[in-house]
Amino acid sequence: MLRRALATGCLALVTTSCMSEQTCPERQPHRQPASTASAWVEVTAPRDVSLLQAAARVVLPGDRQGVIRPIYRARIARFHVQAGDRVRVGQPVVDVVMPEVVVAAADYRGAQLRGAAQTARRDKLGRMRDEGLVSERDVFEVATRAAEVEQQALTAAATLRAAGIDPARSRGLLHEPEVTLTSDIDGVVRELHGRLGEVVEGGALPIAVIVGEGQPRVEARFLHAPPARATMRFHAVDGSVWPLKPEPLARTVEADDGAVVMWFEAEGDRLAAPGLRGTVEAVSDEPGVVQVPAGALQREGDALIVHRRRDGQITAVPVELLMASGASALVRPKDPSQLVEGDRVAEDALAHQRARAGAGA
Repeated sequence: MLRRALATGCLALVTTSCMSEQTCPERQPHRQPASTASAWVEVTAPRDVSLLQAAARVVLPGDRQGVIRPIYRARIARFHVQAGDRVRVGQPVVDVVMPEVVVAAADYRGAQLRGAAQTARRDKLGRMRDEGLVSERDVFEVATRAAEVEQQALTAAATLRAAGIDPARSRGLLHEPEVTLTSDIDGVVRELHGRLGEVVEGGALPIAVIVGEGQPRVEARFLHAPPARATMRFHAVDGSVWPLKPEPLARTVEADDGAVVMWFEAEGDRLAAPGLRGTVEAVSDEPGVVQVPAGALQREGDALIVHRRRDGQITAVPVELLMASGASALVRPKDPSQLVEGDRVAEDALAHQRARAGAGA
C-alpha cells in the first residue's frame, strides 16, 4: 500500500510540472530580455553651430590705438574734443595741470641758475689756485657743490621728459602751468572720461581713448579646433560678412577650459576699427565630411566606426573623426561612398552592439 501511494504521488507531481511548461518533457532554458536596440538617425551635412561657430572680435596692432593718461597726478583744466570727434596726430585733446611736473620745472630752473653760479666760481677759483692764492681744497669743495647741482638738474629734467615736456620749456611752465596732452595717432575719440576741475591720479583710468583703423585680424575662440581645409567667414554684429584666409596666423589652447584661440587675416584690403564683435563660421567644403551623433562612434581596434543601415543591410563603416562637441561629431569616411548625407546610423553604437549580441545569444 505504501509503495502504491508513493508511485501515485510521483506521477501527479510529474504531470503537474509538465503542465506548467510549454514543452514537455524537455524544459526550455530561461532567457534574459534582449537589450533595447539603438535608434537610427539620419546622417546630415555639417550644421551644429557648436561645431562650426566661434565667438570672435577684431584686433589691431597697438599703434592703431591710443590713450591719454597723465602719468602724474593731474587736474583737468580744459577739453579740446568730444567723444566721436576725429583727430589727427598731434592734435590737442585735453589740458591738465600736474603739480609734480610744475615742481620739477622749478627745480630744473633753480638748478640751472645755481649751476651757472657754481661753475663760474669754480672756474675763478681754478685760476686763483694756479696763482697760488687759494688751496686745492677750496677748488674741490666748489666743484663738488657744482656736481650736486648738476645732478639735481638732471633729476628734474628726467621728470619733465617723462611727462612729455622738453626741459627747455621749464621757464614758461612756471608762468603757465597747463600742459596740453595730444593724440599720438589718427583716429576717433571713442571714450572721454573726467570733468573740468577733476583731479585724476597718475596711472588711473585714461582721460581719453582714441582708436584708429588698420588691417584687421580676427581673434576667434573655438570650443574645439575646426576641421582642416574649412572655409572661414567672419559675421560681424553690424551685418557685414568678411571672408578670412583659411590658414590661421597662430593658435593657442586655453589652459582652463581647453578652448582653441585662433587669429585670422581678412581677405582683401579691408580697414576696420578694433573691438568689432561677431562670430567666425567654419564651413567645410569637402563633400565627404558629414555630421553624426557623437554616440554613433565606436572604437574597433585602432579604427573608429559607425554602424550604417542602408537598404536593410547594416554595415560597420570606418571613419576619421575631425571634431566633436557635445552630442555631435564631424567625420570623414575612409570610403566617401560608404557614408553619405541621407544614410542612417545607429545613434548609440554601444546599445546597438548589445542588442545584436542579445539577439544572437
